[in-house]
Amino acid sequence: MNFFEFARIAKGYAMDRPYYHPLVIDMIRNKIGLREKIDKALDVGCGAGLSTVALCEISNDVTGLDGSEEMIKVANNNNNNNIEYILSNAEELPFENDSFDMITVSGSINWIDRSKFLPEALRVLKKDGWLIVYDNTITDTMIESEKYNEWYYGQYLDKYPKPPRDETPFTKDESKRYGFKLFDSVDYTNIVPMSCEEYINFIVTQSNVIASVDMEGGSLSSSKEWFFKTLDPIIPKPKGSFQFGGYIWFLKVNG
Repeated sequence: MNFFEFARIAKGYAMDRPYYHPLVIDMIRNKIGLREKIDKALDVGCGAGLSTVALCEISNDVTGLDGSEEMIKVANNNNNNNIEYILSNAEELPFENDSFDMITVSGSINWIDRSKFLPEALRVLKKDGWLIVYDNTITDTMIESEKYNEWYYGQYLDKYPKPPRDETPFTKDESKRYGFKLFDSVDYTNIVPMSCEEYINFIVTQSNVIASVDMEGGSLSSSKEWFFKTLDPIIPKPKGSFQFGGYIWFLKVNG
């Protein structure tokens, strides 16, 4: 079953997830030396469309693609940028050869079969095209208190363990095998201020909680009560400063 084929998750992605994507788009622009917008870009695993909207800053024509019908519904409902959203799997891209100057994959590569996706990405990219893979993940650090770190490992991950996924970084050899050159990789951190309520609304959209609540029939209200009980004494008012961290992998068609 698709972890992200739930209406509440799609809504949560649109409303309760940090909008960090413009930060990454700026780093992409600077790293590859973009002075003007590219013609066409594809956002694979677009979710509720936050990453797709941000991509409009560097591309004239943007398409978002996701395998979750609920995500596509939400993305279309919030579409104020004339973006085309398409329901399809990353492993079977419904586009002609040489269609795009850039493909971005934001926060979804861990759930994609690379052995099927990478040949498809190579096929639909132009000969000088870019494949940019990036993520942004909550860490174990809140600036105001080390107790959050203790909660994160001692309570949260114990109650809601991380579901399995492919977190293997791209290597030069893997990139070359599929027709790409690993141009560069960048690690980064960013701080997101959140109140206790905002943090809870965010964390219940994580796959850890989805596995327990949506896939195993747990109670969302009970989960939220547990989060409030354990976090309210830790998160300062009005907001705590939570450290997120991520990576950006820059792959270029090896033509």
